[in-house]
Formats: sequence, structure tokens, C-alpha cells
Amino acid sequence: MLHDQGRLGDRISVGLLAKAFPRQAVEEAVDAAGAREQRSRLLPAWLTVYFTLALALFMDMGAGRVMRKLAGVLAWAERGVTVVVPSEEALSNARTRLGPAPLRLLFEKAAGVLAGPGTPGAFWRGRRLVSLDGTTLDVQDTGANWQQFGGPSTKGPSGAKLRGAFPQVRLLALAECGTRALVAACCGGYRTGEKTLARQLLGRLGAGMLCLADANFACYELWAIAAGTGADLLWRAGAQLGLPVLQVLDDGTCLSRLKAPRQLRRQGAEDITVRVIEYHIEDAAGQVTETFALITTLLDPGAAPARELAELYHARWEIETALGAFKTEMKGAGIVLRSKTPDGAEQEIWALLCACHAIRELICAAAALARQDPLRISFVNALDVVRGPVGNPGSFPPSPA
Repeated sequence: MLHDQGRLGDRISVGLLAKAFPRQAVEEAVDAAGAREQRSRLLPAWLTVYFTLALALFMDMGAGRVMRKLAGVLAWAERGVTVVVPSEEALSNARTRLGPAPLRLLFEKAAGVLAGPGTPGAFWRGRRLVSLDGTTLDVQDTGANWQQFGGPSTKGPSGAKLRGAFPQVRLLALAECGTRALVAACCGGYRTGEKTLARQLLGRLGAGMLCLADANFACYELWAIAAGTGADLLWRAGAQLGLPVLQVLDDGTCLSRLKAPRQLRRQGAEDITVRVIEYHIEDAAGQVTETFALITTLLDPGAAPARELAELYHARWEIETALGAFKTEMKGAGIVLRSKTPDGAEQEIWALLCACHAIRELICAAAALARQDPLRISFVNALDVVRGPVGNPGSFPPSPA
């Protein structure tokens, strides 16, 4: 019985990946990346993609064990055909040949918004809510990874710089607030600022969206790029913006402007009019604990009431939850990415993003079937269902002699 349960769990895992990323889509990504193998191999590129995706589902398992799970399902699907499991070295070499590009292309093609018209919390006055934020991921402590990505450091007692435990990749993502689906992402080195990375993602915004973001992103250049997509914006404003009061509106909010930097002004850039909404957070005793200043492209108080926007801004935290699930549940809390090379680390990140998207698709499909809010379905529970029984060596085909 345990043997059968393990095999069924393996089929569910691989089936999820195959549904989210059909063979044709995988083949197209391989060709677009120029990663097609030049001669017949035990691990062709398309199979290496599925192997890499399976590694992302089972971050706590060795490569050989994951490949045995995959091989078992393939053998079952082919009705008893023997699938040879390559050595650990061959699996590593296959991933190296593949590189990160096919996984990135696969994610960029598959990822997207998942909320339907009736999804709770996904829309506000006809606009789809999305949020922008970033995080960091630990990678293996190797010279190549330190050189490519860098990492945190501190000053020792003598003033010398002490390197942190691991190099880190900075990941920036755009999430759909109503489903916590990561709909777009990009990554860079630890020293690459989130504002720099944001330039790569803002083009994914468009008309009919309302983008929420923290004060870290609020500056003239990013605001101009984001607003230029046709999306509406609601971002927290930092004190550094120095927003002058141009006109006080009937609801107590005011119109202000983002001043164009001097170098852009020379190129013809003009100041941008924004609406400023200021509100306070109070504790149970009525004491103000925090003051928020938001800026928005929604200038009409009648069409966009200040109280609604102030309450709406808290939906930005959905991306915090989404990134938390990605790091602690999908990747695993305290688990460092496997790869010792920068290309391998990037490949893993894109594979994790693909697997995460597949889980979110599953959650949204289940929520629609049950007519529930997808945010009420646990990500970790969905992941456990997909992973199936763990720790049962008898459920895997034996390693080849």
C-alpha cells in the first residue's frame, strides 16, 4: 500500500508540472534559448527541464532520488518501458548544458494573472490589484557565486570587512494580490538595488491594473515608467520626495508634484502631478503609532475616495506573504540553493518560480471549484498534496546497478 501511495504521489507531482508546462511549451523554450542537444543523449534537453522543475518541488532531496521519482512516472506512462537513471555527475552535466534560459523563458510564458472576475480581493473598482516587492536568496558559498552575486558584509572589531555566510541573489517580483501569484520576476546581484531591477518589471503593468508599492520604489523615474504603461499607481511616499502642496481637495487630500530631475528636465521631462493621501495608524489607546503618506495617479476624490485607498494599501502585504511562501515553503526555510555556479543558481531560481506558479494555478482552480477565496487555501497544504508521501524509499524505482 505504501508503495502504491508513493507511486501515486509521484504521478501527481509530475502531472502538475506537465499540466502547467506542456511538452510543447518546454520544447519551444529549449529551442528559443538555443539549448537543444547536438546529439542523442540519455538526458535530452526537454527531459532535463522537467528534471530541474522536479528538483524545485523537492528541494530537500538529492538529485538522484528526484530523478528516480521522475523516471518511475515515465516508466509507468510508457507502460513498463525501462527508464535508465543517469549518475549524479551526468545529471549535473545535463543541467549545465541546459543553462538558465529555458527555465526563464518557460516562466515568462506561463506566468500571469490568475484571478477571475469574481475572485475576492483581486479587484478594486474594476482595477486588478498587483504589488511590487523583493527579497534575497542564499546561494552556495563558492568563489564563482561570490564574484557574480556578492553578498552581505559587516565590519569586524578592527574595522576590516567580514564577509557574510553566503552569497545572495536579489529577487524582485510582481504579484497579483488576490491570488498571491508571482506574475513576473527578475533577479540580480546582492548589490543591485531594487529600483534598478524594477525597471525590468514595470513594463508588465498595463491599463486596468492598480499597482501597490512601498516607499523604496517611490521616485520620479520609476513613477514615470510605471504610469506610462497605463496602470494606476498607489505607492507609499518617503520623506525624501519633498512633496509641495499645490491644491487642497475637498476630502482633505491634496495635489502635489514629483519634480523631474535636472538631467531629465534638460531632455524635456516635465513634473508629474500626483495626489497625496496622509493617514495615521493608532493603537488601542488612540495613540498614533505610524503615519502613512501615499501618492497616487487617481486624482479625483469622487472616483477614488481617500479612505478606500488607505484601506486598499494594506493589500500590498499580499506580496510579502507570497514571497514568504516562496522562500520558506517552496524553497524551504534555511535551505541554500544547490548549485555551486551562478548559471546553476539562476536556473534553480527560475525553476522554483515555475513550480510556485504551478502550485498557485492549482490553488486557484481548487478555489474556483469550491467557490472559495484562493487566499483561504493554504499554500503549504497544496504543496504537501503535490509532493505526496515523502520518506518512503520503497516507492522509488531502484537505482541502476
